[in-house]
Amino acid sequence: MEFKKVSVEILDNEVSKIKQFLMSLSDIRNSISIKKLEGGNESKSDFYVFTIEQDVLKEFVIKLSNANLKIVTQEEINEKLRSTIKSNAAYNSATDTDISPADLKAAKSVKTIEDFIKEGEYKILLNIIKDIRLEQNKRNRAEGALPAAVKKAIEIHYEEGLQSKRRAFVSLEELVEIATNSQLKTLRLNHILENAGFRAIEICIHYKDFADELIKIANNIKIPNIVSIKAIIKFAEITLNDSRNFKPDFEADIIYAIKNTNLRWLNIAFDSVINTLNEEEKNNVEKFMDFIKYKKLGNK
Repeated sequence: MEFKKVSVEILDNEVSKIKQFLMSLSDIRNSISIKKLEGGNESKSDFYVFTIEQDVLKEFVIKLSNANLKIVTQEEINEKLRSTIKSNAAYNSATDTDISPADLKAAKSVKTIEDFIKEGEYKILLNIIKDIRLEQNKRNRAEGALPAAVKKAIEIHYEEGLQSKRRAFVSLEELVEIATNSQLKTLRLNHILENAGFRAIEICIHYKDFADELIKIANNIKIPNIVSIKAIIKFAEITLNDSRNFKPDFEADIIYAIKNTNLRWLNIAFDSVINTLNEEEKNNVEKFMDFIKYKKLGNK
């Protein structure tokens, strides 16, 4: 499946426009991934990066045109994000590059390790940890503070995600990013990765029309196996009556699940965590698997 990326810039006085635009995407939301990058105080703007499946691209472009939002390039985003120290983490996420030594030096001169913990700035701490040009004791302090900073980031994104559907899309992206972070996994913070995934699941449960997001979490092979399986368990609880029938209110989510569920991956994940599940949870996983297999055979 092919994807296209489109980025837009939202000024402070255009918040209502992006809200209306996000609401207009509800009918094609399952085919779009949304990521918000905060521009910081100096830029007076935020950026939204949309990853769109090719088959809904034309409809997306029409909706975007009607919304009269400003399209920007990745280079323009990178330049504006670099304008504030506060945005270094967002810049790093957007460009997949390290925060520069100069930026790190500036950040350390303005903020303390305690500040990074309080604000959940775990990405800056990760960059401090791997910067061999810094003193070892500073890197050690950053590593010691990292778990608390990640936990704070999870708390921030989770609480924001419960405030509104619009914010929930962004919070899910951030929580899944934590749950799949390879550096955190290398540092053996698996329990924190799992917690980020569980919080993402809770946000999906909080909104009735977010059930399809549980399938996206379950299919993510970079996420901890237990999180994938817990997502399936919750999806089954919410949408299925039994291994043959689903609840009518969730027909769109069921169609998405039948089309996109990666059964091969979920079987592997299930086998690896089955001993940690109770009987009810095991039954829900098996009910879901049987249902998807049954529907994939063309049964109605």
